[in-house]
Amino acid sequence: MSKKQQTLSSFFGVSPPSKKRQLEPEPKKRFFSEKWLQDAQWLEVNDERTEMWCKICRSNPHLADKTGAFYKGSKNFNHPLFDKHEKSKEHTNVAQAIANKQASREEMSSRPLARWRDKLNEEQRQALFNIFLLAFHKAKHARPMSSYSEDISLLKRLGVNVGGAYHSREGGTRIMQSIARAITGELRAKLQSAEFWGLLFDGSEDITKTEQEIVYIVSVSSNGEFSSDFIGLIELGADRTAQAITDGLVRLFQDTGLNDWTTKLVAVCTDGAAVNVGMYNGVVPKLRQLVAVGDSLVHILCTAHTLENCAKSADRNVPYCVTFNRSVVKLLQFYLQKGGEKKTAALKKLCEENGISFVKLGKFHNVRWSAWRHETLLKISRLLPAIKMQLATSDNSDLQHICTERFQCFLSNMLDIGNILKTTSIRFQKEKLTIGECKDELMVAIGKFTLLLDGEGHRVSNADADRDKINLLRGLIEEFEIRYYSLKSCDNFLVFDPSTWPQEMQDLHSFGNTTVCSILKKYEATLQLDKNTTVTEWMRLKQAGKRLGASSVHDLVQIVNTSNPDAYSNINKVVKLSLTLPLSSAACERGFSHLNIIKTKYRSRLSHPRLSALMHIHLSKQTTETFDPKQAVDLWMETANRRLNQGQGGASAVSSSSTMQEAEVEDSGGDSEEDSGGDTEEDSEKHCTY
Repeated sequence: MSKKQQTLSSFFGVSPPSKKRQLEPEPKKRFFSEKWLQDAQWLEVNDERTEMWCKICRSNPHLADKTGAFYKGSKNFNHPLFDKHEKSKEHTNVAQAIANKQASREEMSSRPLARWRDKLNEEQRQALFNIFLLAFHKAKHARPMSSYSEDISLLKRLGVNVGGAYHSREGGTRIMQSIARAITGELRAKLQSAEFWGLLFDGSEDITKTEQEIVYIVSVSSNGEFSSDFIGLIELGADRTAQAITDGLVRLFQDTGLNDWTTKLVAVCTDGAAVNVGMYNGVVPKLRQLVAVGDSLVHILCTAHTLENCAKSADRNVPYCVTFNRSVVKLLQFYLQKGGEKKTAALKKLCEENGISFVKLGKFHNVRWSAWRHETLLKISRLLPAIKMQLATSDNSDLQHICTERFQCFLSNMLDIGNILKTTSIRFQKEKLTIGECKDELMVAIGKFTLLLDGEGHRVSNADADRDKINLLRGLIEEFEIRYYSLKSCDNFLVFDPSTWPQEMQDLHSFGNTTVCSILKKYEATLQLDKNTTVTEWMRLKQAGKRLGASSVHDLVQIVNTSNPDAYSNINKVVKLSLTLPLSSAACERGFSHLNIIKTKYRSRLSHPRLSALMHIHLSKQTTETFDPKQAVDLWMETANRRLNQGQGGASAVSSSSTMQEAEVEDSGGDSEEDSGGDTEEDSEKHCTY
């Protein structure tokens, strides 16, 4: 405004006219166009059409840009962004990897043998099946392939048709790998048909001190059958961080073909290692950032491991437990280490002279497992009269404490307490363990500890042993109440245990309705069910369960399967979700036992892929009687140009001698690694048991 205008306005007492401000136009709201799904084949969008993402990048997280908008999910519906993402380096790498994989499959299907493999005559086909059965049998029972050719010679002498090709160790190894791929394919199809998964993993060192993570998946089939299946091994090496374990899990899922693991994983069960349970940098928080359920991913500390930790912590509160355990270890060393054979023979003679039943002592596991520890203490208790006779003439001062009254009384108390821990530990190691059964076992164990506090069990006559017993029992009860806090995350699923239902039908009608609604809300990303329909089906299922006398959650699944499944289609998913919660990682511990059977000091050079293949066969549910080699034979034929003769001249016509040598050289693929740890085949045969 000019100076003249200001003067006039001031003179007349009127404020000058203000300039109208132009309002900024509201930004145009963009909506998702269905046409974009045709323009960009990699694009995917949610049902509400409020978020879109790149499905091929999400299916290959180890190659994709995890920080990109099209990986996390974009709400910016702008078509020019598609070209930018499609030309990005990360998306190009993912697309190229998928194209290479598809080209490899097409190449296999176009190989000559793949086109005429069905033209093999029955005799040739039976010869192939026989050598596949032999390879499966050896891998199933952890036998090395170094004796494969000798077994072939034995079968020939017994008149079994084994053809004339692929009789070397290298040929048998390739056959074994094809069998493992066939078993993995069946497992993949089984898991993909399941709606939810529970994850188990645990780490340990093998015979070569290599850190291995063993991975299992818990699932429930469409007919309600529970299963815990071995998925694979993760070789960590020197890097044992949470990020390395998480990356290894992602790679294992991708290599196994379980690309939808992020949408199906709902629960994880681990031991209490810090690398797993760290609040910010543990494996579980990192998995929560990747899965669809996010923070709702249930994490359960293994009930069996927690039980052992309870016993270990309670022992620390009783100073005499250290002296007791040290005395037991020294006693076992006295009989099991150098010169122990003569001492054991003398002990056996004393038992025979005094009418005592002799049992051989074994190792003493101070921490785990309770069953082994209790078994060792029980043997010592039976042999204690004879042991005291033998130690009376011994000059070993370290073992004199075993003859004291306090040791004997405390041993009796430990047998009572150990029997409770043993029974609970064995039940916690069950595969089909439900949250209701777990809670019941905890209450029973605490109740038995309370009875011992009140004076039940062995009557002790030593004041010190009595005081130690009371302190140990109180410590166990306190540890049980504190350490099983992780089970609280599963309390909502107790509504599916019919033993918790009210007796009155009027109360049963409203029982658990609110809880079911909270479960639907918590797992909305995975379940995607209508609340009203699900609650109605829940009411119907309660009535049917009460009428038919259901006593467990497995009975509810049986009711759904035997009646009209469509009437319970929604609530059936929620019930299966409750069964998928893994409460124990004991399967991983059993897996490590099998791993040590396969990878011994005589087979210490087994490569990681071959070890995983052997584990898949060894842990499969199939046996030599039930195994069908057909699928494995097809996979084996597709992996190389097998030079089998098409002649009809019997088993010898499967291959000529020159063709057989060429085929086996090609089949070995240059893999000369011994599965016997560097020994010759003769050395391996001397060391291995057949």
